[in-house]
Amino acid sequence: MPDDENFLRQLRATFEVEAGEHLQTLSRGFFELESSPAGPQAAAIVETVFRAAHSLKGAARAVDLRDIEAICQ
Repeated sequence: MPDDENFLRQLRATFEVEAGEHLQTLSRGFFELESSPAGPQAAAIVETVFRAAHSLKGAARAVDLRDIEAICQ
């Protein structure tokens, strides 16, 4: 079991970096939505935000972080 625990620890370290990137994308997208007019540009931003949330959800599931997965849902 120590090998499994070590592997999960490594995966979670990688998840932490990836999650930070997705959170930056989400934050930037929400800020842009607040400050930009509606229309095609807003639709593209919403698509980017949804994609980042979906990716974060999948990554959280892969490392068994169900609370984060549920929030992204």
